[in-house]
Amino acid sequence: MNKAISIKQPWAYLICAGIKDVENRTWPTKYRGRVYIHASAKPVGQYFSEGVFTADQLNYLIQSKKINLIEKVQLSAIIGHIDIVDCVINHDSIWAERSIIHQANESDPDTEDDLIIYNWVLSNPVLFDKPILNVKGKLSFWDCSEYLVPTNKI
Repeated sequence: MNKAISIKQPWAYLICAGIKDVENRTWPTKYRGRVYIHASAKPVGQYFSEGVFTADQLNYLIQSKKINLIEKVQLSAIIGHIDIVDCVINHDSIWAERSIIHQANESDPDTEDDLIIYNWVLSNPVLFDKPILNVKGKLSFWDCSEYLVPTNKI
């Protein structure tokens, strides 16, 4: 099985281009290895509207001169792959969302408000020269084998 995951743009592009080194999810994964990145049909919204990028992220994109590349992203396509190498909470990357974790305390009514965000640590990004177009995504991990060209093994 070739695992894929659907991610909204511009996050999908930033991951495959080696810019975004973590993926943030509300669920952990024990899976380690290659995952194909499917760019969802609908993007996050206006990429440069308030709330899409943090100030640190936007500064990084501007300083690294990679901000113009985001405008050329593909939708509804498998655009590349990465390796998931770890799953942690509160990674130090500028791309990691932070979890709000209260100390366990029976007298603290706010302990029910814990919000755990898992940061999947990514490595070995590959952005395809030619994305695999017109692919419908799915929730969670899904098998994308039917869309991949088989390799010729001798």
